Amino acid sequence: MNRSVRRVIFLVALWLGTAGVLRAAEILTNDGQRFKGKVLEETATDYLMEIENGVQVRIGKDQVAHFDAAEAPKESLKTYPVLGLTYGTPSVVNLVAGYYLDDFGLKLSGAYWSGVHGLQADLSWKAVDNEKVLVDFSLVGGTVHTAGGSNGFSLWSSGDWSGTDWTYGGLGFDVNYGGFFFEVMGVTGNFPNPVAFPYQIGLEERFN
Repeated sequence: MNRSVRRVIFLVALWLGTAGVLRAAEILTNDGQRFKGKVLEETATDYLMEIENGVQVRIGKDQVAHFDAAEAPKESLKTYPVLGLTYGTPSVVNLVAGYYLDDFGLKLSGAYWSGVHGLQADLSWKAVDNEKVLVDFSLVGGTVHTAGGSNGFSLWSSGDWSGTDWTYGGLGFDVNYGGFFFEVMGVTGNFPNPVAFPYQIGLEERFN
């Protein structure tokens, strides 16, 4: 995965993470003016609002006749389990199970198939966690064993690498939006490439 693709993934995830912070709202002032846009900041005395073309206005609360805001995403439970099914590293089709605490989580993913089997552990720090989206940064480590053939592992290496027995470790970044899950990693290990960028994509249910 090249640098530009990884940058797009990061920006999308950042947008998803901050989408719940910016509240869509409509404000009607005492003199009859109507403002529609996003509330960027709220203090004890006023609102900072972004309206059309990125213009920002600050409206005192004593000037507001009516304030109508879209409901912000609810905070999720702080602790909850996760279960899922993904495609990618370490065993092409992976079962996922884990548990999240207040700020951290631990997940295991992998499976045992005739041609390939593996197991990966993610120790994750929650960057964003609300009702709709979870964004994690993780320490990852795992093992992959192949009996022969590529079995979909072109993301690791090309050529003949039957009978491999690899271990790897590195950093991961993942986004879970409404149960749709994507993770990309930068890892190193005892495989031919000095650095690899494996991934997982699939469904991961958060019981929050």
